This record gives sequence, structure tokens and C-alpha cells, in this order.
Amino acid sequence: MRVCFVSHSAGKYGAEFALLELLNGLTELGVDCKVLVPERGPLLVALDRLHIEWQVIGYPNWISEPRRRGVFSRIKRTFKTLFWIIPMVRTIATWRCDIVYTNTAIVSVGALAAWLVRLPHVWHLHESGYCREQLFDLGKHAPHLIDHFSASVIVVSRAVKNEYSLYISPQKLRLIYQAVTLREGNECALDRLEDNQHFRCTIIGSLHASKGQDEAIFAVAELVRRGIDARLLIVGTGDHRFHDSLEQHIKHYGLEEHVIFHGYAENPMPLIRDADVILMCSRFEAFGRVTVEAMLAGKPVIGAASGGTVELIQDGKTGLLYEPGNYKELALKIQYLFENPVERLKLGTAARIWATGRFTQKRYAMEVHNLLNGVLARPG
Repeated sequence: MRVCFVSHSAGKYGAEFALLELLNGLTELGVDCKVLVPERGPLLVALDRLHIEWQVIGYPNWISEPRRRGVFSRIKRTFKTLFWIIPMVRTIATWRCDIVYTNTAIVSVGALAAWLVRLPHVWHLHESGYCREQLFDLGKHAPHLIDHFSASVIVVSRAVKNEYSLYISPQKLRLIYQAVTLREGNECALDRLEDNQHFRCTIIGSLHASKGQDEAIFAVAELVRRGIDARLLIVGTGDHRFHDSLEQHIKHYGLEEHVIFHGYAENPMPLIRDADVILMCSRFEAFGRVTVEAMLAGKPVIGAASGGTVELIQDGKTGLLYEPGNYKELALKIQYLFENPVERLKLGTAARIWATGRFTQKRYAMEVHNLLNGVLARPG
């Protein structure tokens, strides 16, 4: 079996790490994997290490941020998509692929190319919110096209499945939780019981309003107001305007000594190990790789009770949940763990036990492999 994977970027973020996990596992199962990317980036180095052939083709996304929803921009992206179909078709034909596999909701060109060469297409949806927030260039028609141009559609959580079930045939939707493998040097680190001078909170993710870094800052401000020396490490890069607004919040609350921007970390595990608690404040996290990484490392996670996060955290058993947007409740949960180090250790240990063995690369690859075999076995 030879599969052409279509990635929306050559970076190394959640969807790309999931892709690398899958490629690793499928290769061991004898699948010949090829990868298309729209640009050069660090993902290509990882693909070379796996001896996986790749090709750069400059295809665009078919989604837009709210401030970039102009009709001209949408038309331009649509024509760019049509333009890049031909070189993609040529590459797929040269590689003699059996299946085209789009590893993202935000690229459509792979599905169109597969249709032209009459190959089955699988769409793997790692993202959420594009239907709800109407970010697709083609609006409400886009998810229906995902259904039309796919033999099967993989989703990463029940939350994402529920979102797309309004548009995609139930028999096509398949929930497969991705793999999460701790990278080298990421041995489990048990929480410390002794008192520390600072209580260290860490939030990891791209800088975007939906990820809730502002919520974490407000919670730390509330804790400092109560006399708790909490520190917040913000790991990630992204929206420059949002970064500037976070800086303004920090200055407004006088938190310059309490909040630190770390920037992007390809391997966040040393930062996770050094934290007392990991925060997952995303308004609607599709899956939550960072949450699972923290759980596997034995760290307690406080997460917003929405999206895929509620599928990973059992409140009070394997972590803590709070109402999304309620930073005062988030502050209370952080304070609870600050004041109860034994409970902190208990939650982290329970999380590690629960997560271990559930998100393995072998299981992930086998489930996708079985799905691909089923797609190929279908007539015509």
C-alpha cells in the first residue's frame, strides 16, 4: 500500500506531531508513505530521518481568520487551490499512490486531486471550530464537500465528531485517538512535595485568543491579589496582536515578575517537568496533545471543561476542570493544588496511570491501517 499524505504545514505542531507518529507506525506495518507540504520547514528534517519521500507544492488553505474574510481573499485562495491541483496530480501519479490522505481540515486540494485521478481519499480532521465559527472560505458548503470527496473521515475526539456529524455521513466518520509518545529524555517526573518559593503554572500552545492564555494571566493576577506567589510560563508563538494584548494585561496587573514568555519549544517536556501544574485553557481543544504529555509525565492538569479536554480529564480523579472563561474558578483550582501538594501528587499519578497504554503509536497506526485497508477493499 502506498499513501500520499497532505499536510497543511511543514512546521512541528500538534497535527504534524500526530502525522509523524502515524508515519512511524505505518512504516513499521509495511506502508509506503509519501508526504506533500506547502512550504519548507522543520517537518522535512523529521521526514528525512524516517526516510520518507516528500515534495513541496505551494497549495493554500481554504480557511480564513475573521479579519481576513474579504471576498477578494477568498476568491484568490480558491483560484490558487485550482492552480496547484495539476502539479499535485502529477506528483501523486508519479508516486503511483493507492490512497490520498489529507491530514488537516484546512486544506482541500488533496481531496480534489484524488478525485481527478480517481483514487480514494481519506480526510483526517485534527481541528475544530471552523464550522462553528464559519472560517471556511466556502462557508457551510465546505464540510459537505469534505463528506462528498472522502471515502472515510477520521476525527480526533468525540467533540470533533459531534461538530462534523451535522454535515458528514455517520457511516464515514471514524473516531481514532492519536498517539502521544514522550520524546527522548522525557522520563516521568513526579511532582515535588516540599514547599517551593514559587508555584509554577505552565500553559503550552500557539498564541491565539482561543487558547486562553489571557485567562491564565487573569487567574494568576487573582492569585497574586490573594497573596500567593504564582508564576506563569507561557510557551508558544503565534498571533502578534494577541501577544501584544497579553503584554498589556501583564502590565495592567503589575505581573512583570510573575509571567514569562518562553516562545516555541519543540520538546516541551523539560518545561512540563519543571511545572507544578499544567494549564489547558483552550476554549475548545480538538484533542489536547499537551494534556496527554503532561499526564504521561505525572503532572496534574487543570483544563477548561470543553471540547476534547473533557474526554481526557476526569474531574477530581485524573485532573481538574473549570468552566471555560471563568478565570476566578481557574484561580480557585490552582490555589487548591497550591495548598494541597499531596492531592497534586495524587492527581498526577492517577493521570499517568490512566494515560499510559492508551495513546500508543502501535495502536494508532493499526487502527488507521485497518481503516485504509477497508477503504481499498471497497468496490469501485
